Order: sequence, then structure tokens, then C-alpha cells
Amino acid sequence: MTLKIKHLFPLFIFGALKAQTPNIHTSVYVQQYENLMKNEYTQLLFQKSTLNTDSILHKVKPVKPFNPELGITLLKKVEKDFPLEYNSDVNYFIQLYSKGVNQHFLNYIYNFYEPFLTEELKNQELPLELALLPAVLSAFNPNSTNATGCVGYWHLNYIQAINNGLKITEFVDERKDLKKSTKAATHYLKSLHNQYKKWDLALAAYVSNPIQINNLIARKKTSNFQELYPFFNPKTRDILSALTAMVYVYSQNNSNHYSINPSIEADTLLIESKLTFKAITEVTKMDIKELRFLNICIINDVFPKGYKAVFPKKSTNTFNLLCDSIYYYQDSILFKPVIEKTEVALAADSTIESYIHKVKSGEFLGSIAEKHNVKISQIQQWNNLKGTSIRAGQNLIIYKKIHSKNRTLDTETSQVENQPENYIIYTVKSGDNLWDIAKNYPGNTAEEIMEINNIDENIKIGQTLKIKKK
Repeated sequence: MTLKIKHLFPLFIFGALKAQTPNIHTSVYVQQYENLMKNEYTQLLFQKSTLNTDSILHKVKPVKPFNPELGITLLKKVEKDFPLEYNSDVNYFIQLYSKGVNQHFLNYIYNFYEPFLTEELKNQELPLELALLPAVLSAFNPNSTNATGCVGYWHLNYIQAINNGLKITEFVDERKDLKKSTKAATHYLKSLHNQYKKWDLALAAYVSNPIQINNLIARKKTSNFQELYPFFNPKTRDILSALTAMVYVYSQNNSNHYSINPSIEADTLLIESKLTFKAITEVTKMDIKELRFLNICIINDVFPKGYKAVFPKKSTNTFNLLCDSIYYYQDSILFKPVIEKTEVALAADSTIESYIHKVKSGEFLGSIAEKHNVKISQIQQWNNLKGTSIRAGQNLIIYKKIHSKNRTLDTETSQVENQPENYIIYTVKSGDNLWDIAKNYPGNTAEEIMEINNIDENIKIGQTLKIKKK
């Protein structure tokens, strides 16, 4: 499908902008276009497509050169139902978007995504030409970022994303998901247009934020876009000119009826416990680039617990067969726990009395360790556990009542280490997790906090944690 200008809703009612003296090539929109085929995700997308780009490039005719002296007239011929205003910056972007093979490659990607994009815009009763906004912002690269902290297809910042329903954690960033981010972005664009009633200010607010725009309007005592333009961020302020140029160039391009058609065969699997890409790929020999491509929202190459991961169909059986080995490799090789010498002696001493604990429903390793006044790492060592996963009905051996010199030494050491003045007491707040808490106390890790408090990664609001002073 292609973008038919004659069916678009009215947009862009703004005055011609004054030519700007700053170098426009510093704009993030220039960089995104020029780097179109340099990112790993887009390269894999084309590799998975049967579209013969070399053959097509021999067939398509070059775009007719744009004459800036006829700029207003040429845009009027394209605009159909809405006015497109011309200025020298629009001409700059038209020249940029009309050169090289990137203009065609960008069209192939856009034509693939266009049906979904226009459907969401129609649902929000927004102008259909906004479907080309991701082409300008990110060149449809989900890993795209800019200097203002924006990420993904639609270049949403953290606050914009969270406020419009997206999930961002230390493991997942849904700004990289096309469908979810499109729903969030269109919802946000609609709210901005409702607030400003004009698309020039709405899009200016989108690439900065409403607070900055409102403060600027209050300081300059005007809501005229042309008067405010010089005070916008030079890296992002040319969104209107860039989008206007993209609409024009797309309408003139001779490759608009071609689209990538990637073939992706994959299965979805539930990840029961936190799992690293490194462990998966080193045990199964799966291609890590493929794993990243299929799970584009995962950051730091770590699947969180309970995540629905996507695997290549050909690798699904291998993962299922080697699942236990993957976790064992992760926990025992990649992240081998450090066992204190006193703990080894503890298990080997002949005066130890053993106790069998039968796991009850709802129990976890941290609560069992706390109940018996031992460490999680000790229970793991005694029972040859690969991680912290246990099941109801499972028997765990616990060693207690040690009277050896080794145990006495261990106890005395623990008493010194556990003095109150050596710890900070932290109360868990809403939204906290152990990794964020650890970041606030340099020298501590989430794993150390779990060990000190005999807990696993599940924490509750109001829970108190001991954090070692370092």
C-alpha cells in the first residue's frame, strides 16, 4: 500500500519560516536518514526479504529535480487537501531525501509498515501523513536514539513513553516495539494537538516537551511558531520542514509500489527465570544477532523472569532440550557463586546435624534460608541447585547445629560483620527493584543485597533491607 496524498486530512497550517543561519546538517533527522542502512536491525530485515533491490533500482526512474524557485508551486500541486508551506529548510531536506539509494530503501520499509500505521492514525482521527513521521525521526530503526534521550521508531522520551502506557525497565524497552510504540505515539500526538490546536506547536512539543513550549510561549508572549522557532533545540526543531519534505519526496518517488517482505519463522517461549543471551547462545550455538532481532525490546541481552521470548523456529527444540543445561551453564559457569571456605567446612564437618526441609506451596529459597538462619548460597551448595528456582514438594537438605571450630569462627566473623553500624536500613518503596536500589549505594550489587537479607529478587513495598556500608 502507498500513501495517497489526496485522501489525507488537513495538516500544517503554518507560515513560511525564515532561513536559519545555523548549519542544518547537525539536525538529528539528517543523521537518521544518512545512517539508514548502517544499523544491524535494518540490515537483517532486508536479508530476510526476497525483494531484489538491485533489480528494482535498475527499473525505477530518478526523482525529477526539485526547483527551489518553484517551491511554493510544486508543493501546492502535491498538497491536494492541505497546504504545505515552503521555505529554504524544506528545500534542504527535499534535496537530502531525494539523493542516493536510501530514498528507495526507506520507501520499501515504509510500504511494509504503512497499513498498520495508517490504521492507528485513523483510529485516533489523525492526519495520515503522520505515518511518515517515524521515517523522519528514526528511519524506522527501533534502536535509534537522539541527543535528547529519545528512543525507538517514534523517538519517545522516558516520560512520554511511561505516561502513554509503555513499559521501560532494566530489561525491557517497549519504545522499540513498532505496534506498542505507535499506539503510544499516536495517543500522545492527539493529546498535544488537542492542547495546542495547531500542528506546528504540537509537533514542536512532541520533539521537546510541552513544558518547554509553554514556558517559551509565556516568556516570549506569543504562540506564533515562526517567532518561537529560533529558540527551539537546533537538533530537533526542523521536524516540520523535514516532514513536509518527506511527504513531497514520497509523493514523487517511483519505487512506491515496492515493499520489503521479510520471512520470519519463529516460536514464542516463556522464560521461567532470568536468562542471559550469552548463556543461550554459548550452549545452543544460536546466533545472538538473530536473538536480538526477534526480541528487539530486550535491553542488556537479558530475558527477565516470566518474559515471552521469541526464538527462531529451527532453534526451539534445541532450546527446550538444553534448557536445564543453559541455566546450569549460566549459574555455575558464567555467574559461578563465590563459596566462602567456612561454608565448605560447614558442609564437611562430622558434627553437623542434617535436616530435610520439604518445600511448601508459596515458599521460596530466601524465606527458607531465613527460617533456618542460613544463607541462600549454602542451600544452593548443599543441594546442588543451579539457581533460585524450587518447587512445592521438593526436599532440601539443611545443615544445622554446628559446634566445630570452623563454625565458631564463622559465627564470630558474622557477629562482627552484622553489627548495626555496618549497615544502612532501606525501606522498599513503590516501583523499587533490587537492581535500582543497588545503583543508589555504590559498591553494592543486587545479589549481595539478596545474600545479606536472605531473600530472592521478589521484594514488597514496606519491606526493610540491610545494605552494607562501603
